[in-house]
Amino acid sequence: RRQRQMCIRDRERTNAQLEQANSRLEVDVLQEKRRLEERKELADNLSHEMKTPLGIIRAYAEGLQDTGEEEKWRYAQVIIGETERMNRMLTALLELSAMEAGAVRLAPERIRFVEFTETEAGRLLMDLPDRDFLLEYELPDREYGIYADRAKLEQVLDNLIGNAKKHVAGGGTIRVTLTQEEGRLRFGIYNQGERIGEEEMSHIWDKFYRAEKDRTGGNGLGLAITAGILRMHGWEYGVRNMEQGVEFFFYLPIEEDA
Repeated sequence: RRQRQMCIRDRERTNAQLEQANSRLEVDVLQEKRRLEERKELADNLSHEMKTPLGIIRAYAEGLQDTGEEEKWRYAQVIIGETERMNRMLTALLELSAMEAGAVRLAPERIRFVEFTETEAGRLLMDLPDRDFLLEYELPDREYGIYADRAKLEQVLDNLIGNAKKHVAGGGTIRVTLTQEEGRLRFGIYNQGERIGEEEMSHIWDKFYRAEKDRTGGNGLGLAITAGILRMHGWEYGVRNMEQGVEFFFYLPIEEDA
């Protein structure tokens, strides 16, 4: 009888181990399937994104054979511009892939964030020769200290402010806001202009995603990289439609007063 009970327990233990092994196998299979799908998606997107600049480069390179000196210089400038565009896209894609693989490490340091915001926004939005928008600031009267990776945070502001510049309506307003809310800082960048549709809103942070009205510029990686950096910091972020435009925002913990 005791031997029978031991046999039953052995079978139960063996069955439990088999179930665990099967569960692990199912997880491994799903992960491998997901990796294959991601690789295929990446290959498809790269093929699509590279097709246009490569076609332009080929057309202008062929045109160089039958043009005068002035046209050759202009054609060469187009070729250089397209190769730089491809290089930016590949660099951004490699950076995003490294973040998704967990191969990027943050190097946080103490930053005076009000000063940081004013400097970055000023660099990107002031004194533009072709500026066709109004610039507004809403910044605190006092300074706040945060801990973050400075280079990565610059990249976030570059991407969000660049996105606002790209989508602001002619003669419209870009507004940079920084407020304290319940022990956190809230950074916002608003651009007056066309609002984001519901379908687009659910994909706005996806890599390679661009709205139909925005197919002529950018590589669809800027907001995906921004989201990746903010997730690495553990910060909440989002986008919302407002009455006459769109605001992107994120929250930062205040580590200490400046």
